[in-house]
Amino acid sequence: MALSVEKWVGFGSAMAGVGLLWSRMPEHVHEEARHIIGSLVPMVMSYFNPYEQITVSEYGEERFRRNKMFDAVSTYLISACLESASKLKAELGGNNSSDDPRVILDENQEVVDCFEGARMWWKLCPKVSKNRGGTIISMMPGDTDEPRCYRLVFHKRHRQLVLKTYLPGIIRQWRELTAKDRQMLLFTNHSKQGENMWTSVPYNPPATFNMLAMNHAKKVEIMDDLRAFQKGKGYHSKVGKAWKRGYLLHGPPGTGKTTMIGAMAKFLDYDVYDLDLTSVQNNADLRKLFLDTTDKSIIVIEDIDAIEVELTTNRSGKKAANGDDKHVVIEVSNKNHDKRKVTLSGLLNFIDGLWSACGSERIFVFTTNHVDHLDPALTRRGRMDMDIEMSYCQFEAFKMLAKNYLNITEHSLFSEIEGLLSETNTTPADVADKLMPRNGEIGPLLDEIDEEPVDRDSIMLRYNRKRHADERLESLVETLIMKRAKMNSATTPMEEAKEEQPNAEES
Repeated sequence: MALSVEKWVGFGSAMAGVGLLWSRMPEHVHEEARHIIGSLVPMVMSYFNPYEQITVSEYGEERFRRNKMFDAVSTYLISACLESASKLKAELGGNNSSDDPRVILDENQEVVDCFEGARMWWKLCPKVSKNRGGTIISMMPGDTDEPRCYRLVFHKRHRQLVLKTYLPGIIRQWRELTAKDRQMLLFTNHSKQGENMWTSVPYNPPATFNMLAMNHAKKVEIMDDLRAFQKGKGYHSKVGKAWKRGYLLHGPPGTGKTTMIGAMAKFLDYDVYDLDLTSVQNNADLRKLFLDTTDKSIIVIEDIDAIEVELTTNRSGKKAANGDDKHVVIEVSNKNHDKRKVTLSGLLNFIDGLWSACGSERIFVFTTNHVDHLDPALTRRGRMDMDIEMSYCQFEAFKMLAKNYLNITEHSLFSEIEGLLSETNTTPADVADKLMPRNGEIGPLLDEIDEEPVDRDSIMLRYNRKRHADERLESLVETLIMKRAKMNSATTPMEEAKEEQPNAEES
């Protein structure tokens, strides 16, 4: 064709400007002539500009959530049109084990895609300012900018091909490519220029349910519940519930709550969104962050009891208007009445209110060290569907740790350790710390793992492994004995006081 696509589009814009001038003709011009000439402008423009265009913006019209079609086009063009591009950008990302750069299209780069004999022109347009003149003050962050977008130009005779076949095909290939190159991601929220957004890093949690130091029956119960949830699309649709589930993990520090989240993500192959409420300005930002999460994801709020935002409730001396003492009146704390805060009602709406139905197959996980400090409105059934107590290390959990760290299933010290664990409040983290090899022991153990020992060397390695296990278990026993003695010494003065009180009364 004689003119480039850009010139054809520019010519069409010029003709549109002519039409605008005709529409603003002075009133003294004959109305009928003005009407006739004005009606001819679109026909002329259509005749000379046989091309149409579709814009795929990075964000929706209201800037409230990311446009997934933008991501689909990005992934498709990387796989289909990268070789014809001259302006590229390289990023380091993807799997943790790979150092290969990820090459993507640069801004203002135009590429051509051929589909069933039709030519499609794509161009990545950068973010531009709406206002190119004076300064504009806006209450909405980013409201003065137009987001990045892909612009697709095609001949008008291919309109139905583009709408019914080409674009749906891009979405289909995007889903196939993302499923093939699936990499779990860990997201965290942060504020940039007053706007809250997610950023991600590749996530490969090391722990699995088989490695968790907890009761075996409890692990099986949790895994069965996760399987049922993952297959429960039809059930949730049938009973009219949002396809989501809530888990509350509670217990002392070091009992494995964070490790449990990693094991759940690996078991389901879900992304994890670690939500930091302290960096969220208000309920509107919280909703936006929620809408930007993807399906098949775990949304985590850790240490919910320690977050100093406006989530506390005031119940002192409060009763319902009808006099019912059992009715809890929930009020926002008077700590800060500034509306630019996350409130309890906003968080509850985020979990199971109106906004919870925007999306599917999501899991909410709350963790806390003090479950008794949480508001009952936050922990009731329907919001937190499963209560998981992460307790102190019991003997069954210890045997799992001994197998993982020492590769042993029995030892002469096991019976003594079982008794000491029952008498002390020891976390799995404390036990694991004692079973881990020390600095000088790591090298030989890694050599043993990397290559199978043979002949005479195997005897020496087995001896070293047994000696290492003996030393680690003896160290654990000493620690537990000292801990038990400290616990007993802490209770002895109280007991002595109780014993001395009757004698004092007799005297």
